[in-house]
Amino acid sequence: MRLRLGGFDLPPEIWTLAVLALVGGSSTLLGSFFPLSDRAPVVLDRVLGGVGLSLAVALFLGGTRVSRALLHAAVGVLIVAVSVLISQCATNGGLMMTAFIYQWIAVYVALFCSRRAISLHALAITLCFGGGVLVADLPGTAIEWVIVSSTVWAAALVLGTLNERLRTQADTDHLTGVLNRNGFEKAATRELAIAGRTGNPLALVVVDLDDFKDVNDAHGHAAGDVLLVELASAWSLALRPGDLLARFGGDEFVLMLPATAAADAGGAIERLRDVHPASWSAGIAVWRRAEPLSDCFARADAELYSAKATARRRSPAEAITSG
Repeated sequence: MRLRLGGFDLPPEIWTLAVLALVGGSSTLLGSFFPLSDRAPVVLDRVLGGVGLSLAVALFLGGTRVSRALLHAAVGVLIVAVSVLISQCATNGGLMMTAFIYQWIAVYVALFCSRRAISLHALAITLCFGGGVLVADLPGTAIEWVIVSSTVWAAALVLGTLNERLRTQADTDHLTGVLNRNGFEKAATRELAIAGRTGNPLALVVVDLDDFKDVNDAHGHAAGDVLLVELASAWSLALRPGDLLARFGGDEFVLMLPATAAADAGGAIERLRDVHPASWSAGIAVWRRAEPLSDCFARADAELYSAKATARRRSPAEAITSG
C-alpha cells in the first residue's frame, strides 16, 4: 500500500522504514528525558535519537528516489545505532528494552527483502548485538543475547518464507503457473527500466487462441483448461530464461521479449508454433523509448485483431480431436 502524504507518494518499503526510524528515534529521545538509571547515557540517547529522526525525514523526503541499496544502508544504520545504545546500557532492563527494536527490524527485512538480504541483516543483528553486549558487560546478558538473536532469526526466516509464498501466489496464474496480470506488470516495469537505460529493443506480443470457445463447447471446460496448461508449459520451455510469459485471463497470453527487435520476435513466435499444434493469433509491438506500457499494448492489440481477421489455421478444437 503506497502512502500519499501531501506531495509525497511513498512505496511501502520506504514509508514503513521511515516510520520505524521515526518511532525508534522518538522513543530513544524520549528515554533520554526519563532515564531508567542515573548512569543512563543521556547524551548518547539524544544523539542517536536525532539520528533516527533525521533518517526518517530523509526517507520521507527521498521518496521514490531512494534506491534499494540505500534502503539496506538505512537498515544497517538502525542496527548499528541500536547496538551502540546497547553497549552503553546501565541495566539489564534497559538493554532488553533497547534490543526489542531488533525484532521490528527483523520483521521489516522479512517483509521487504530477498532471502539472501534477510539472512545478511539477521547475521548483522546477531553480531552487532553480541558486540554491544560484550561492551556493556552486564551480568546475565549471554542468555539475553541467545534469546533475542534466536527470536530475530526465527521471525525473519519464517515471515520471509511466508511473505515470499504470498508474493508468488499473488503474481502467478493459479491454472497455468505462469505470471498473471499483476506479476507481469511488476516484471515488465523492471524490463522497461532496463531497456530504457541500455537502449536495447524490447518486444511485446499479445496472443489469443483461435476459436477457443469451440473447445469448451465441444469438449467441456476441463478440456479447455488442459489446453491452456499444455500451451503454457510448452511455451515456457521454448522461451529464453529472461523472457516473460503471462496469462491475462481466458485464452489471452502476453509475452515480453527483452533485447528483441520485431524481426527476432517473429522468429520467437514461430518457435512457439512448433511446440504445440493449437491455432492462435499474435500481435507484435516493439516498445518505443519512454512510451507508456499501455500504448505498446494498444499497438500490439491492434496487430492481434488484424492477424485474427485473416487467420486461416486449424482451431484448438481440431488440435484436440486430432491429438
